Amino acid sequence: KCVLNQISLGTSNLCFSGEALMPQLSPREMCEVLEGRYVNYLTTSFPFRDPHLRKTFEAALQRDALSKGPYLQATPSYCPGARLADAFSEILGSRPDEGFLTALQGDRPLYRHQEAALRKICSGRNVVVSTGTGSGKTEAFLLPIILHLYSQFMQKALTPGVRALVLYPMNALANDQRDRLAGKPLDKKDPGGILHRLERFRSPFEFSFGQYIGETPEDERDSRRNAKDAIQNRLFGELALRSEIRKTPPHILLTNFSMLEYLLLRPDDSPLFDQGNAKNWTFLVLDEAHQYRGAKATEMSMLIRRLKQRLRDGGQTGPFRCIATSASLANGDNEKGDVASFASNLFDEPFEAEDVIFGEPEPAPFEARASLNLEDYRGLLAVLDGTQDRCAAFDRVALGAFNGSGEEKVSAAILRDARAMELVNLITNAPSTLSDTAAIVMKD
Repeated sequence: KCVLNQISLGTSNLCFSGEALMPQLSPREMCEVLEGRYVNYLTTSFPFRDPHLRKTFEAALQRDALSKGPYLQATPSYCPGARLADAFSEILGSRPDEGFLTALQGDRPLYRHQEAALRKICSGRNVVVSTGTGSGKTEAFLLPIILHLYSQFMQKALTPGVRALVLYPMNALANDQRDRLAGKPLDKKDPGGILHRLERFRSPFEFSFGQYIGETPEDERDSRRNAKDAIQNRLFGELALRSEIRKTPPHILLTNFSMLEYLLLRPDDSPLFDQGNAKNWTFLVLDEAHQYRGAKATEMSMLIRRLKQRLRDGGQTGPFRCIATSASLANGDNEKGDVASFASNLFDEPFEAEDVIFGEPEPAPFEARASLNLEDYRGLLAVLDGTQDRCAAFDRVALGAFNGSGEEKVSAAILRDARAMELVNLITNAPSTLSDTAAIVMKD
């Protein structure tokens, strides 16, 4: 199961109209296509009239690299923990309704770091979740929030009002969270967002959320912010207008640093904090916390302190549960103390080294028998293509009498290839350019 399931290209995030990139392109070919289109964009956007300037500009574009990469990075498999249904039942003291568990895929095992975050947060601890891309960091804070809402629902205490604030450094990440909470299914295989699944599996529990950013329309008459589209594309459980968010504050509020500044200043937004609506605020989540360093970290820490004081003035008397997530905040156990100190200063709340949670990758299931060479890989490709049943690589790795399809045989051979093991170990630890990777793995 060791596969390269993340390929990072060193170009900027570019959107091109016209035909889509063909999926069969290799990473290097895709990088060349992206860079070629970017060069074309620059030459057409800056059409120098002077022939000499135009010629030197085009020559510079062809001479100087506009991108680095492509980069290869493997996302590891992480050690499994308890089943979600078992963890929820243990924390609640009783088993949730079946519709709720089915909607949240209760039979699946959590990753061990997700389970650790769930248990710590639900016990009242503040945590930092620092795990790699694709490791389920969002679920690490979202599951405790949903379980908290469900607990209040069971106690008939889930009244309108914000329970969780999730701060994102950019609106694109907030949009992703919006889809995760209530996105419509894209096809028959896509289960859709959590609120869709709760309705589909007939759980009596539901919650509300709102995304309050610069693009959020004021009311149904706000044509400047495309209120009509926002209402038409409203997701299940979503408060899509600012007026709705003020009138009936959602249980989960998604916003960004700049908008939170405005929310604390504008009298129109005071219903979020005043009139008793602050008493249930519990979770303060800061996504991509590694971005807040130096002066930016100081600004964020002061903003959080102002928010907490506003909530205290508005009737919040209980403890806050503060959560920071990052894919690159620390590199090892020896840095946990520094990360905890950073989080304590950022939130002005206690964090201990044990509250910093790292992912626990599963060891790669390799049993190296030999290092395959170029001819061996060509033989494996021929088996995959169906042009031959066996190849010399099978004998080199002592595959023996292996019953299975051609693809299964090739997979088994690669799991016994020392070179493949070196490749996975190299690009799991850190991203590596294709050329650097080739130089190390194919050095002979």
